[in-house]
Amino acid sequence: MKIKSLILVLGIASIAFTSCSNSSQEPAAEASKYSYESVENDPFGLRIYTLDNGLKVYISENHAEPRIQTNIAVRTGSKQDPKDATGLAHYLEHMLFKGTSDIGSLNWDEEKKHLKMISDLYEEHRNTEDMDARKTIYGKIDSLSQIAATFVSTNEYDKMISGLGAQGTNAYTSNERTVYINDIPSTELEKWLTIESERFSELVLRLFHTELEAVYEEFNRGQDSDRRQGYYKSLELLFPNHPYGQQTTIGTSDHLKSPSMEKIHDYFSRRYVPNNMAIILAGDLDPDKTIEMIDNHFGGMKSQPIEEIAMPTEKPISEPVIADVMGSEAEFEMVSFRLGGIHTKDAMYAELLDGILSNGNAGLIDLNLNQKQKVLRAYASASVNEDYSWFMLTGYARNGQKLEEVRELLLAQLDSVKNGNFEDWMIDAVVRSFKKDLMSQMEANWIRAYIISDAFILNEDWKSVVSKYDDMAKVSKDELIAWTNENFTNNYVAMNKRIGEKNVSKVDKPQITPIDINREDNSDFFTMIDTMESMRLEPQFIDFASAIQKSTIGGKVPLHYVKNEMNELFTMNYLLDMGKNHDQKVALAVDYLPYLGTDELSPAEVQKELFKLGVSFDVYTSADKSYITLTGLEETFEEGVQLFEKILASVVADENSYKEMVMGELKKRSDKKLDKGQILFRGMADYAKYGAENPFNDLISADELKAIDPNELTDLLHQLTSFEHRILYYGPQDINAVSTVLEANHKMPETLMALPAEKEYPELATDKNVVYFCEYDMVQTELMMYHRGGTFDEGILPESKIFNEYFGGGLSSIVFQEIRESKALAYSAYAGYSIPSEADDHNYVRGYIGTQANKLGDATNALLELMSNIPRADKQFEGAKLSAMKQIETNRTTGSSILWSYERAQKLGIDYDLNQKIYPQLEGMTFEALQAFFDQNIKGKTYTYVMIGKKSETDFEALKKLGPVKELSLKEVFGY
Repeated sequence: MKIKSLILVLGIASIAFTSCSNSSQEPAAEASKYSYESVENDPFGLRIYTLDNGLKVYISENHAEPRIQTNIAVRTGSKQDPKDATGLAHYLEHMLFKGTSDIGSLNWDEEKKHLKMISDLYEEHRNTEDMDARKTIYGKIDSLSQIAATFVSTNEYDKMISGLGAQGTNAYTSNERTVYINDIPSTELEKWLTIESERFSELVLRLFHTELEAVYEEFNRGQDSDRRQGYYKSLELLFPNHPYGQQTTIGTSDHLKSPSMEKIHDYFSRRYVPNNMAIILAGDLDPDKTIEMIDNHFGGMKSQPIEEIAMPTEKPISEPVIADVMGSEAEFEMVSFRLGGIHTKDAMYAELLDGILSNGNAGLIDLNLNQKQKVLRAYASASVNEDYSWFMLTGYARNGQKLEEVRELLLAQLDSVKNGNFEDWMIDAVVRSFKKDLMSQMEANWIRAYIISDAFILNEDWKSVVSKYDDMAKVSKDELIAWTNENFTNNYVAMNKRIGEKNVSKVDKPQITPIDINREDNSDFFTMIDTMESMRLEPQFIDFASAIQKSTIGGKVPLHYVKNEMNELFTMNYLLDMGKNHDQKVALAVDYLPYLGTDELSPAEVQKELFKLGVSFDVYTSADKSYITLTGLEETFEEGVQLFEKILASVVADENSYKEMVMGELKKRSDKKLDKGQILFRGMADYAKYGAENPFNDLISADELKAIDPNELTDLLHQLTSFEHRILYYGPQDINAVSTVLEANHKMPETLMALPAEKEYPELATDKNVVYFCEYDMVQTELMMYHRGGTFDEGILPESKIFNEYFGGGLSSIVFQEIRESKALAYSAYAGYSIPSEADDHNYVRGYIGTQANKLGDATNALLELMSNIPRADKQFEGAKLSAMKQIETNRTTGSSILWSYERAQKLGIDYDLNQKIYPQLEGMTFEALQAFFDQNIKGKTYTYVMIGKKSETDFEALKKLGPVKELSLKEVFGY
């Protein structure tokens, strides 16, 4: 599925290249027997191979760093789920991490017998209606699972993958895809292929009942997201017959409660076959050698005919379909239209319409609704799938505004397109914006791999993907108008997300006996992988002195410069060491800027001029920094800087815009109190660290906001570059050319103003246990815990890195194994030791648990036990060390990251790459050293706990065992 955040990267055509509609098939090289397809002038240089068994292999070279993004994509998802077993594709995805008869098994003959008995019991359980009988059967499943687990080396797949130095190990399932992801060192390709070919050769449903419990928790978490529930309801009404609307990826609660291992095996055998799969590799590799390796490992997989499931055809929607969804979060309106799938022109036209309406700068929604403050915020999005696509308009209501009015405002923007009320140059500007965004995004291997995976899943011809934006540029204004009139009438679904009691389907906690985790014994396959030789690389540490060129502008403003060798894009930042903690009005002024025009240009004209130039202008304020950012194409750098400087120097206040902004800000504040993420991760987290007065709730009051003269804010904007600041530039021009443009255009006084003093918020000592609770209507419960350590100390960085790798991070970490794999107490749990961003700030021991309310006590006790007594697993410890070392050996700091890495180092009071200090200490580190670090910094500590959940379901007696409990009101958390 193509969603808003990634739709900009679909269709590969770059300004730096001329797309060609000719594809070719040619031998890979003289010495290679493998032919491949390619497209001329493809900026990704993609080679598409097809093995004899039908397996597709996509290879895109990018030698920026010695790593490879790997995606293994399967054309199957919730659309292909059996109607009586929804969610199957998703929990099959979970089970592909459990191993095979070779990976993870210590005695396959014995384990297989018990797994067969467990499978038979699940079928009996599935076909039994009597609840007492079902519980009895589940008790037998639980008992047999304990025995079966004794023949298992837990998490072997993740241990092996981590040992390669892999990052981002994960998988995801959606409508018609399941994709397995890793980012590996390029030197470990052979090992990775050995592991993955075995992984996909066979399905073993071991540790099934504990993993199914994790899926239950994932289901419950989804019930707490009003956004997700509103989206599901919209699709349900948009597709009353098709699986897009009738089968969610997570599945129904009834189906989750009655799984069938037999159906999962059957699904795997029918759909996980090579002619329904693809291997996508993007990164530092040799295509000729790589394809031969892949054939050696995957060429033996047996292909078979793929069952074509007939999908229903939806009848046209003839009149608006209206529905309400209730929940605790802020109100919003979602208007959805059904369109044709990827192989119709609707797919490209929908993306173009999205850009006309909502490009973040000069779209009709951007200017007519967001900038004019007709709604709190609004946007459009296009989602393209194989059978159908859908186009959504989303808007959040201002204070007192009816959702029906939001709907009419959104639909009015579509009417503007239908009536041709947009500039003639907009299509060209939108296409150029798409190409510019793609040019930036294609630097990342993971985005390359996502784009390619998308093309495979949706059966797109790569030739059409490459030429997409060139084809889009040929669409005339009249053609877009005609298409919009044809497809956008009264044929929509309107979903009103209102505030009220939600109707949820909760999956309750079953009785599960913790299984024993075997950390020391390994399978023969693991031993074979462990003994395979692979080349190790020498780490490359960034030398800031040579990587960053430095100069000054006007003899007083530092310029830090890094050349962009990848493409024709630039990013320039004016960076001030002044943020909200220095002057709250600076942050307010920055928020005011998007609504303002200059003495010559209206607010809309400002955005249009920027968009026509292909540049983006943004100002952002954090607690201690202000960032004034200009990005765009190098060809318009000078014009962009001139307009950029003019805007800052000559914005004019508008009293009505300010009043509307204040009203909008007060509504946003009100909405934040309905957002559990804001409550827990922002408000309560700051309360835990700083106390009742903290950076989060220290705000300009409503009365003060209303009393501020907007001219005071524009004066602050005019003065931003009059304060001490520095300029960070990343782009293709040389430093002299950049300096010439800035010397001529950057406005600053003879003497720069000193920065105001920063307000300090002392971090509180955590010398005794205390629990803060805040009520929120939700299915799950979430808890975080904090212990303040010492201030920044680079001497403990090696140990803290290995602690996080071994103890709290990844699928084979101690916390994951004990809390999720062994005890099934939470879908999400982690713990770690965090390093501050500033030298004088403190390290923190942190923990998190997200689970059902009735499991929170057990989950918290289990986590605290681990944080009091770290389990020793020598092989796992060595694996954590090896993983950390290989990551450092193969990660590279490149591009604009060099500038920001230097900024982070400076905040810590250093001028070198910290990995240069960490890496030499890793290889010789002993478990005794880690134990000493643990004993001094983790063991036996006291914590400040913060928790959010439904009060009626919370066990306060269990909370009191952690420490004195104080219930916080939302006013205490937010300050209003």
